[in-house]
Amino acid sequence: NYEKLTVEQDGAVVVAAINHPPANAMAQGVLRDLNDLLDKCEKDDSVRVIIITGTGTKCFSAGADITEFADIQKGKVPEYDGNTIYFKIENYPKVIIAAMQGMALGGGCELACCCTLRIMAEEAVVGLPEVKLGLNPGWGGTQRLPRYIGKTKALELMLTGDFMPAKDALALGLLNKVVPQAEVLATAKKLAKKLAGGAPIAQREIMK
Repeated sequence: NYEKLTVEQDGAVVVAAINHPPANAMAQGVLRDLNDLLDKCEKDDSVRVIIITGTGTKCFSAGADITEFADIQKGKVPEYDGNTIYFKIENYPKVIIAAMQGMALGGGCELACCCTLRIMAEEAVVGLPEVKLGLNPGWGGTQRLPRYIGKTKALELMLTGDFMPAKDALALGLLNKVVPQAEVLATAKKLAKKLAGGAPIAQREIMK
């Protein structure tokens, strides 16, 4: 029972779709549900691979929920910290695939960077546009994105706030596959089922 995730299990593969329209922003409810899902799946031996995607076609996730910023400015401490949950994803003992049917911006891009593998629609874009709000990419983007695409290009993206087309993100090494939008989830499921047939201990140690 999740408030901001739509979750289904197909054999050893769990598909979790962020369901927070219109932009699938990483609100407290999304972070809470992701945290709960990760804890449950880690203990469930029937789950071998998790796919994180988004509902709709426009956004995988457009990042932090700016409607919650007012509470933070008033001194309210968020119950769920994006960094804590993103570190959990990055260090998770099972494969997590980001299936991005739409744009991945800000915290959405940072979420994808934490996942084990990444598949994106050829029509989509990625970016860290926080600078346009007078912010820095605070959920690990300044560290993780350069590891995939290099410091020079990552700095350009972060300092300008520009978006990068999926084909360029693939060429620079951020993505594993770029496919038509209608094929993103099917491609992720096919890969997930292949990985679910692999050796779990070996996979865990390779990722570690």
